Amino acid sequence: MSSDDIIDDDAYNYLETIKELPLTRNEALYLSDSITLLLEITPEQGKVQVPARHLLPQGSVTVSIELVQAIGLAVLLTTQDEWAVEEATIKTTVADLFILRECCQSYIKVNQEYVGFNLLRKIYALILEKDLQERNFIEDLTRDVDTSLIPHTDTLQEIQDRRNKYLKNRKDND
Repeated sequence: MSSDDIIDDDAYNYLETIKELPLTRNEALYLSDSITLLLEITPEQGKVQVPARHLLPQGSVTVSIELVQAIGLAVLLTTQDEWAVEEATIKTTVADLFILRECCQSYIKVNQEYVGFNLLRKIYALILEKDLQERNFIEDLTRDVDTSLIPHTDTLQEIQDRRNKYLKNRKDND
């Protein structure tokens, strides 16, 4: 097994990691409107495979039937008349999160809520969860460090001036 195979296995395992994405009513509706089903049909000679509906310029992306079902369930759970929940959590792979990210534009509003922005933050938080935890851990460790004890970093001009002064003193002493 080569190192490329290990890297490929690690990347594949990461992309297949299951994450939980909580969706509000507006977010679920927005995603539902932004995706289309990718029909996995064996192509015949002379025929082209296309999404279930035409892609629109606003960023619709093709997704698997499993993801359509998960988002559909979130829509149903958050829009029920009597039993609607505030948020519905869907389980999805990291690979699907990357696909959903393609739908999200930060300026998109639904019912005065910036759903594109909110979804991007949620999706990136899940995709970059490990990196974010490491960064927060380092920030926690260094929060109380007194940086006033760290020497002032000289500018390039100050370093050049000191070097020239050193060389001049050295020349004068020789």
